[in-house]
Amino acid sequence: MPSRVVLACALMLAVPFTTVAAQATKPAKSQPFPFPKTIHTLPNGLRVIFVPYASKGLVAYYTLMRVGSRNEAEPGRSGYAHFFEHMMFRGTKRHSGAEYNQTVTRLGLNTNAFTSEDMTVYHLFGPSAALPTIIEYEADRFQNLEYTEAEFKTEAGAILGEYAKSASNPEQKLEESMLETAFDKHTYRHTVIGYLADVKAMPGGFVYAREFFRRYYTPDNATIVVAGDFDQKQALAQITAAYSSWKGKLDAVAIPAEPVHTAPREARVEWPTPTLAHTWLAWHAPSTSVLKDAAVQNVLDAYLFGPTSALHQDLVLKRQLVDSFEPSYNDHRDPGLFGVVARVKADRDVPTVEAAVEAQLALLRKGVVDVKRLDAVRSNRKYGAILHLDTADRVAVALASSMAPTGDPEYFNKLYAAIDQLTAKDLVTFARTYLVDGNRTIVRLGQKAVASSNPPAAAGGGAK
Repeated sequence: MPSRVVLACALMLAVPFTTVAAQATKPAKSQPFPFPKTIHTLPNGLRVIFVPYASKGLVAYYTLMRVGSRNEAEPGRSGYAHFFEHMMFRGTKRHSGAEYNQTVTRLGLNTNAFTSEDMTVYHLFGPSAALPTIIEYEADRFQNLEYTEAEFKTEAGAILGEYAKSASNPEQKLEESMLETAFDKHTYRHTVIGYLADVKAMPGGFVYAREFFRRYYTPDNATIVVAGDFDQKQALAQITAAYSSWKGKLDAVAIPAEPVHTAPREARVEWPTPTLAHTWLAWHAPSTSVLKDAAVQNVLDAYLFGPTSALHQDLVLKRQLVDSFEPSYNDHRDPGLFGVVARVKADRDVPTVEAAVEAQLALLRKGVVDVKRLDAVRSNRKYGAILHLDTADRVAVALASSMAPTGDPEYFNKLYAAIDQLTAKDLVTFARTYLVDGNRTIVRLGQKAVASSNPPAAAGGGAK
């Protein structure tokens, strides 16, 4: 993706601040997100969050759109949220994509975007002097994105190439199989990039793409986060002037609920070339809307599967059966999956690895919890999050990403407050409720067996 920068001589329009609702927050010093936030809401629903941060001469500018692959409910139309991550760099009538790239490069800005199940985020980071230009260019492309059908088809071809590159990685196929096996109805059933058939058909989706953009790229579905060294009064005046003309209301398609699962599921991926075996064990689990359950999962994934866990110590370090052992939980807007992915050195050891995981879960369900480790994991999570907030860019991405599932700017601090209150009993209750056989999906990946080209000799045969 291109990068971008700004001219210090951008327009400053006088805008009456009475049109903007503002809310200031001052977090307690012990909170993991310790920076004050000022939240403004424009009449069109656009939220703007200012976070002053001691980064002299530097500013981060993030635009969170609460749209991701979760919103792709129509059959044959997966991959469009990720598609617009690409298309948003195509430019407008006022500022072409080439000019955008040249401007950000000239101004010394880093710019990019990313898409997940629940969000698409566009971000820039660089000199504070560029902020007026950033505001002008960003407001323009979110309101006036322009591309021809030929450009649409070109980008669709690029996405097919991206899919082909990803498909060369066994773990991409493992993820596809896991989601298709674990989900029947919900749109978490497909990956962010989409089904291959849908990506191949995307060049014919020109009209649909415009409808997707109309539905989800609306001011009431967007939040701008500005963090770093900048003048808040000037920035608010510029943002209000630039974005107040943005029209539209969120017109989201209903997302089908996933039925309750009552029996375990399994699948296998046959890989055509030599590869290490993989096994992914996952359980359906609650969304982040239930704060306590989100807190349990954020702690339990490290407690059970992190580098200091009994499983990691045994399978990776002691017996060395596993090459990689990674938790697979992420916060989600809707109920998702909680689990672990193991890359196993020998196919024959896959059952041993799975049995070891189940043994640990059985202990947890029986009420066995190492309280000292629980406290250590809790502390590591909190202070690791604090240590990560060491640049304005990281502050902005932490705030924007943490907001995506719930829309709550205070979610980051609320989550860690809930983590502070967790008890061993909470982990046990969660395990007994969710980490059970009927709620489990296992997907294994291994090299496809190759039939021998030399048939076995006939019984009793031999040279004559």
